[in-house]
Amino acid sequence: MSQGTNVESDALRAYARAAESAADRIAKIRGRTAALDLSDGTFGQLPEANSLRADYIGQKDQSGTDLEDSAEMLRTIAEAVRGSAENYDANEDETARGFGGGA
Repeated sequence: MSQGTNVESDALRAYARAAESAADRIAKIRGRTAALDLSDGTFGQLPEANSLRADYIGQKDQSGTDLEDSAEMLRTIAEAVRGSAENYDANEDETARGFGGGA
């Protein structure tokens, strides 16, 4: 039983929308950073400069993967929170019907 707990399903849905919005922003950032390409010589003309470029590319690729994972995680959270809101509403409706009210 709820023992005095009141769940605001609309607040859960608002949180789910906010999580999806954050996921969309992360996806846009990932798209912009994935498009960045540094030419040879960007880090200078010394022989070590090419290894800096290679390190940068490796970090950029890993960051892209991390951003993609973050966006996916936020979408999963949004889906789960939205499902929780639906379950709470369904439970409330069923309880109300059990007492002779509701839809």
